[in-house]
Amino acid sequence: MNRLTLAEFRNRVEEYSAAVAATPGACEFCSGALWQLAALEHLHTAPADDPFIVEQDGAWLLFSPREPSGIHFPFEASWMFGCPLAGDPAATVALLREASDLAAAERGGPLAFFIGGLLSEGPVHRALRTLIPVSRCWREYPGMDVMRIDLGEGAGAWRERRSKKFRRSLREASEPVPGLEILDLSKEDPDALFAILLGIQRDSYKWREGTDIFQIPEYAAFYRALLEGLHAAGDLRMLVARRDGVDLAHIFGGVAGTTYRGLQMSYRESARDLGLGNRLQIENLRRCADEGILTYDLGMHAPYKERWADRWEKRIGVLWVGRGS
Repeated sequence: MNRLTLAEFRNRVEEYSAAVAATPGACEFCSGALWQLAALEHLHTAPADDPFIVEQDGAWLLFSPREPSGIHFPFEASWMFGCPLAGDPAATVALLREASDLAAAERGGPLAFFIGGLLSEGPVHRALRTLIPVSRCWREYPGMDVMRIDLGEGAGAWRERRSKKFRRSLREASEPVPGLEILDLSKEDPDALFAILLGIQRDSYKWREGTDIFQIPEYAAFYRALLEGLHAAGDLRMLVARRDGVDLAHIFGGVAGTTYRGLQMSYRESARDLGLGNRLQIENLRRCADEGILTYDLGMHAPYKERWADRWEKRIGVLWVGRGS
């Protein structure tokens, strides 16, 4: 069993990414190192000086402990989209029990672990339940559900699975708009891209209402870190709708393996009547399918996403306190 420093973990992210990809039911993008490290750096009010990072034979644990409580949160605890356990479920749960017992003995008291991003009744969830007999506390709670599109058979097959009414809406949203261009800016300078994104956000209805996530400095920094990291890895996907030299709308996301994960999408209030949200989503989906993407992750549940999605995946979280010393 290896306890790693944050610097050591950063040097082994490829190994960790392979473990995430092999974790059944995990959200590959949000469990990945880029999302987790960006959250640890920007979204924790008091990130741990000594994160609880443990690895053994391809099984990984990623937690941020809080003292004096002994509570261990995932690196990303705002939504808990990702799972802090990566690798073979049985091996990872066994590692969690062993690491918890050792750390509790050193601390002189039990530890608590919040584990999110679990597919309800999935392999990791079932493996974790084997810990119930050795628990001081076991609580399951609703997690952040996710909506997903299956693109294995292409964009055309996805479209045919939609309702007749929605297919008509998709056709209408695909009609040409005079002077409108949809540009792929994914490879442009990341500073310039973030400036374009913020320019559109600041002219959106959410910004005017004071509810735009980019108005919160910590979250703006988080998304900027994602954009920069995705750009550096060649995994950024960003389309912009432009007319007469004005950027009117954007859709921003990234790729992990064969999954595209949508991050943010917005349009200027002055362009509301152009239906740019649907237009960009359709074009982005088509390009992902052409690229060979198999899963298009729409993120958290929202009613409007139900007509787009093929799957509504129920996620749960677990609070586990081991018996300790």
